[in-house]
Amino acid sequence: MEKPTRLALLKEIAEFLNEETELESMLHGALESLIKGSEFTTGWVFFIDENGAHTLEAEYELPRALTNHECKYMTEGACWCVQSYHNKKLTKASNIINCSRINLASQEFTEETDDITHHATVPLRSGNEQFGLLNVATPHTTHYSDEDLELLESVAFQIGSAIKRIDLTNQEKEAALINERNRLARDLHDSVNQMLFSLKLTAHAAGQISNEPTSQKAFSQIEQTSQNAVNEMRALIWQLKPVGLEQGLVHAIKQYAKLIHIHVEIKVHGLIDLDRKVEMHTYRIIQEAMNNSKKHANVSVVYVNLTQVQDCLKVQIYDKGQGFSPHEFEDKGGHHGLSHMKQRAALLNAHISILSLPHVQIDLEVPLQYKGSE
Repeated sequence: MEKPTRLALLKEIAEFLNEETELESMLHGALESLIKGSEFTTGWVFFIDENGAHTLEAEYELPRALTNHECKYMTEGACWCVQSYHNKKLTKASNIINCSRINLASQEFTEETDDITHHATVPLRSGNEQFGLLNVATPHTTHYSDEDLELLESVAFQIGSAIKRIDLTNQEKEAALINERNRLARDLHDSVNQMLFSLKLTAHAAGQISNEPTSQKAFSQIEQTSQNAVNEMRALIWQLKPVGLEQGLVHAIKQYAKLIHIHVEIKVHGLIDLDRKVEMHTYRIIQEAMNNSKKHANVSVVYVNLTQVQDCLKVQIYDKGQGFSPHEFEDKGGHHGLSHMKQRAALLNAHISILSLPHVQIDLEVPLQYKGSE
C-alpha cells in the first residue's frame, strides 16, 4: 500500500486529533497513523512528570524484545532521552545515538529486536507546557534524516496541542460535575432526606400510641427501614459533597468509613497540608478504593497510609481480601471505579498503580507543585 505524502499524513492526523476527546485513544490513534503513514515501523509515547518519572502511555508495533517481561525495559530504569528531557536539554526532535533501553533488551533477546537499534525522539509540548516524549524507530537505521525529524516535530506539536485541549476539557467537565453534585446533594438533603426522617418519626410516634402487637411490629419495621434509608441517603449525600474535608483529609476518611460501616486504619507520616484540589481528588480516590473493598473484596477493614514530604504526597490503600485482575475489569468497561481513579490521578499529574492478587493495593504519588492552585 502506497504511503501518503507527508502533507496528507499531517492532515489525516490533524483531522483525527480534532475529533478525539479521550487521551488514551487519542495517543494510540495518532501513533498508529504516524507509523502506518511513514517509513517508521514502531513508536511509543512517554509521559514524564515534574520529578522525572516516566510512564509508557502508548506504543505501536514494539519489537518483542521491548514488550517481553510486560515491557520491563520500557517502564523501568532511566535513559538518556528521559533524563535530558527532565533536565530541559532535549528541546527538539533529535537522533538518539545510544538507547540504553534498546541495548539492554537486545542483550537479553537478541533475535527479537526486529533490527531496531536506534530511535528518534521529540518532546510533546503545548506552549511552555511539556508532557513527555514521542519516540519512533526504523530497522537498520542509526540516523534519521532532517525530513524525518521535521515530520516528528510537526506530529509532536499536533499531539501536544491535543493533550492540552483534552486536559482543559476534562477540567471543565470536572468543574461542571462538582457543581451538579453540589446541587444534587442540596436537593437530596432538603427533600428526600427530610421526608425519610419525617417518616421515621411518624412511624415511631404511631408505634408508641398503638396497643395492637401486629401494628406495633409493623410500625417498628417501618421505623427501622426508614432509619436504614436515612443512613444510605447520608452516605450518598456524602459521596456527592463530602462534609468534613474542611477538618482535613484524615477526618473525612474516618467519617466516610463510619457511614459505610467499614473500619479504616490510617497511618500518617509528616504533616498532611494540601490545597483544595489535591485534597478533593485524593479523597475521592481513597473513597472509591474503600467502596471497592467493601463491595468486591468482602472485607471489614481497609488500611490507608499517608506520607507527605516537601514536594510529594504518597498514598497507599490496601485490604486483605480477595484480589482481582485490573486488566480483566478494564476490558469489561472500567468496573471497580479503576478508570475514575486513574482520571482523577491524571488531573493531578499523579502516578497511580493498582496491584492485585493476592489482595488489592493502590499506590498514589501526587506531586505538590499544585499547592495553592484551584
